Amino acid sequence: MATGEAEAAATRADVCVVGAGPAGLLTGLLLAKRGAKVVVLEAHETFDREFRGEVLQPSSARLLDQVGLLDYIRSEPHLRLTSGRLLVHGKVAGTFTFDAISSQYPYAIWMPQPVFLAALHRLAERLPSFECRMGARVTGLIEEHGAVAGVRGMRHGRSPFEVRADVVVGADGRHSAARRLGRFDMQYEHHDFDIVWFVIDPPPGWPKTIHFSVGSTPYLLLPKYPDRIQVGLVLARDAWHHWMKEGAAVVAERLRRLDPLFSGFAGAMRGFTSFFPLPAVIGLVRDWARDGLLLIGDSAHTMSPAGAIGVNVALSTAAVAVQEIFPRLGRGPIPAPELARVQQVREPDVRELHSLQRKAGAMLLASGDRKWLVRNIVPRVLPWVIRLGILPRIQRRMFFGAPLPPLDPAFAFGSEEAGTRASR
Repeated sequence: MATGEAEAAATRADVCVVGAGPAGLLTGLLLAKRGAKVVVLEAHETFDREFRGEVLQPSSARLLDQVGLLDYIRSEPHLRLTSGRLLVHGKVAGTFTFDAISSQYPYAIWMPQPVFLAALHRLAERLPSFECRMGARVTGLIEEHGAVAGVRGMRHGRSPFEVRADVVVGADGRHSAARRLGRFDMQYEHHDFDIVWFVIDPPPGWPKTIHFSVGSTPYLLLPKYPDRIQVGLVLARDAWHHWMKEGAAVVAERLRRLDPLFSGFAGAMRGFTSFFPLPAVIGLVRDWARDGLLLIGDSAHTMSPAGAIGVNVALSTAAVAVQEIFPRLGRGPIPAPELARVQQVREPDVRELHSLQRKAGAMLLASGDRKWLVRNIVPRVLPWVIRLGILPRIQRRMFFGAPLPPLDPAFAFGSEEAGTRASR
């Protein structure tokens, strides 16, 4: 590569964010709002994602409200979910409402992740100190005197680049390149079950709300914008491989028996291309920071799909991270002990949520003698748990989250800064 090309490919920023998912984009947006020069690098060419964190729980509504973005986000295409139903063997056994979880934010927002990401990106692009590079895959870290001073990589598979920064924020998901390149160790990692996603058409009059069914094969029914149903089968680890070996016809018949709602989908099945299996992996990195490098979101604390809280936990960590990062910019690589403050604040909450997720998975997919208990006793007890108000207390802990440190109002957008869809 010629000298001129090398100079053109080198960039200096205050912050380099690896990964343009929810946590990465929110981090970049809030720091750029304060005037920090931010470069966000995303390996994919577009924001298109399927079956990736599309529920913004009340905790995210609260956070977005604090930074002045709730009305802006709610102006995007979405579904507002105010209640849910518990099914036992496919039949309604109880209901819950989000106002019992949060009176101030009595709903969840079901929004396609590409829509959410595009909205954050569009707002961030208005800020002169923000840049997002799509198709930019990070292949190495720039290290000087034991500290991370930036990253190098390849854009669109052909154009080398370097970005130097006071801090690199790894927000590139459960298969994080930043985590691997930074040689971070895992504290623990558990793969207890899988969720197999597919999409069906709703019958006339189907209520657009969350349905959760317990029984021999637990499953979720989630409204998918604008008018479909996203189904998630909760299966023991690797059970889906055994299902596929039995053939499409056998699986189709299983789906028909599981819920008549699946009959039309099962009748049209000719293979398994319509299914998207997702390993429900829970993981925690031992130390989230080293000099000049911080991991956040799924890069630091991978959540399982249980409870649909992954995006919400990641956004909360991003909000803590920007407050720790911003005051320390302009003095070279930020030392690990200062970045570690993010982990000190967020790790207790993450560990507790991991514990709740694992307990839920163990209850639903028990084996041996416990399997009889789950199939016969739990379905009878759960409706009473709802009626007695125990379930909303658990949901409040998962969906509304632990209190975060007060957010500096300087990170918040005013109504004129955020604007709405109508003003674009």
